[in-house]
Amino acid sequence: MQDGLSELSRLAFLSERQALRDSLHLFVKAAWHIIEPGKPFIDNWHIRELCLQLEDVYYGRTKRLLINIPPGSLKSLIVSVLFPAWVWLHNPRKRFLMASYGQHLTTRDNVRTRLIIESDWFQARWDIQLADDQNAKTRYNTNLHGWRIATSIDGVGTGEHPDFIIIDDPTSAEQAASDTTREAANDWFDNTISQRLGRKPAIIIVMQRLHKKDLCGHLIKRGGWKQLRWPMRFEKCTCPPNVTEETRCALHKDDPAWAPDPRDPRTEPGQLLCPEAYPEEEVRERELNLGPHGTAGQMQQRPSPEGGGLFKRAWFKFMDARPKRIVRSVRGYDTAATDGGGDYSVGVRMDEMEDGTWLISDVWRDQVSPAGLDKAMRANAEMDTKATVVREEKEGGSAGKSVVEARAKLLRGFDYKFVQISGSKPVRVGPFRAQVESGNVFLLRASWNEAYITELCDFPGGDHDDQADASGCTFNAILLEPKRNPMGAVW
Repeated sequence: MQDGLSELSRLAFLSERQALRDSLHLFVKAAWHIIEPGKPFIDNWHIRELCLQLEDVYYGRTKRLLINIPPGSLKSLIVSVLFPAWVWLHNPRKRFLMASYGQHLTTRDNVRTRLIIESDWFQARWDIQLADDQNAKTRYNTNLHGWRIATSIDGVGTGEHPDFIIIDDPTSAEQAASDTTREAANDWFDNTISQRLGRKPAIIIVMQRLHKKDLCGHLIKRGGWKQLRWPMRFEKCTCPPNVTEETRCALHKDDPAWAPDPRDPRTEPGQLLCPEAYPEEEVRERELNLGPHGTAGQMQQRPSPEGGGLFKRAWFKFMDARPKRIVRSVRGYDTAATDGGGDYSVGVRMDEMEDGTWLISDVWRDQVSPAGLDKAMRANAEMDTKATVVREEKEGGSAGKSVVEARAKLLRGFDYKFVQISGSKPVRVGPFRAQVESGNVFLLRASWNEAYITELCDFPGGDHDDQADASGCTFNAILLEPKRNPMGAVW
């Protein structure tokens, strides 16, 4: 504290200091000029509420917190920069492990927090020093043995145990589209973070929803997490009082468990999160650049766009009976051979009709063992008859080759071939999607319709993509192979 202050000024100074210590929200506003000099602070309900939720984490009322907020909403500045500095006002012995998909991000935020601690404004109010012998960008200690370490998802795990673990964006938008990278982030949390719980730390994860199987989705399925989910535009359920499967609103058709965040004070659909900071014109431009799938995940925190992503519910048309005459029929498979869990094996039967449109007349889908898969494929082939060709996506490598050779023996007498896959999943399913959008694809009414439509509308951000893969395989087989003579009656 500075000398030479009058008694009145000294009391005002002490009162201010206590108020900043008691309220993270007040601290955020007061320290803003250090990390964003010259940029005005725009307050909003979501900032005040976020600060209250973080205070609950510090005081131990919340131990596991998931925060899903759109980009540009000050999430990193508040959670990863200002909150740790505020905690040290209370207890400079506290330890922080900071992680993100990129080391450069956690290093950036480490530097910002250090800038606050070492500022004249901060030092005039609190006697908290950083130790000279450990004061680097990726790690620094307080003079009371607290510390802050910056790492990344693929970085070397530290052997020290924190009081707070803050994970800010575990995957980028591009990484979340990759099954391998996304699962690696989830495995890192399960296998690395689970080994850092000796001091029973609070864990905060702040991210945009990028995929139903991203780290947030992975942890929600386990339970035990408090979730804040604030979309850029407010969304409202329009289900009627006596809702049925047919009359559910688009939000609940995409996600039966969907509900607005109870802390969100907005009431009208489309209301912006903070129109003073993100006006309509800016939001609309972002949505245009992101497209429907990116907007649903990154802006709305709902990785399945309302009404569908690459596929829309409104595109699907139905037939009540399979026609007597069809040009050709193909059963295409995407196989997993997982007994009782994981991905599904799927076989989609598609008929090309005489008018040049297509009918999906059957979808087989199950989680089966390799032996169970062989049995099901043989049974489907016999049901479909030899007039239906069988195509299967072939994975790369020698293992894929041996599977295909064994399958050809199993289906001896049927027209079975493998389809060599290349390109990303959205690219492979592109030709089929174009025909669905054009209204040229029908579904035969059956019990499998709803699960099929839901998965395709979630694609590529849903829990499963096996039916989309199998549909692409089937359609590409029809598209790329020469037409045969019409098959005539199908029963």
